Amino acid sequence: MKLKSLLTLAAIVAVGFNVALAADDDTPLTKQMKIQNKSLRTLKRQIDDATKKDENLALIATAKTSVAEADKLDPAKTKDVPAADKAAYLDKYHAEMKELAKTWDDLEAAVKDGKIDDAKKIFEKLADQKEKGHKDFNPDDK
Repeated sequence: MKLKSLLTLAAIVAVGFNVALAADDDTPLTKQMKIQNKSLRTLKRQIDDATKKDENLALIATAKTSVAEADKLDPAKTKDVPAADKAAYLDKYHAEMKELAKTWDDLEAAVKDGKIDDAKKIFEKLADQKEKGHKDFNPDDK
């Protein structure tokens, strides 16, 4: 029993240490994306709960602010893009960020209007956009 407790404690310390190191490596863009991801995770659990409409709208507002901030930044992967391709790469990034902002606007409108089924569909679109964006612009997600 003591060995199990000791191993559990060691695992918790190791995970905490890794998280602390990872937090130090976060770029400003990564920090903005984490804000959006936190909103997405919470919304996933409660998007269909009409009693949490105000909380959902607040989460969406937070995510929208984060998207606007993220659009001002460049992905870390930009430094690896050849100079000749950099402008097109950044144009694509900013176009996808603007599309993401529009999707958040659509989700906000659906939640405000109480259109839960529409909100769920839009939420799925956000998940798809997240996956595509990470594939295209996140060097750690292949």
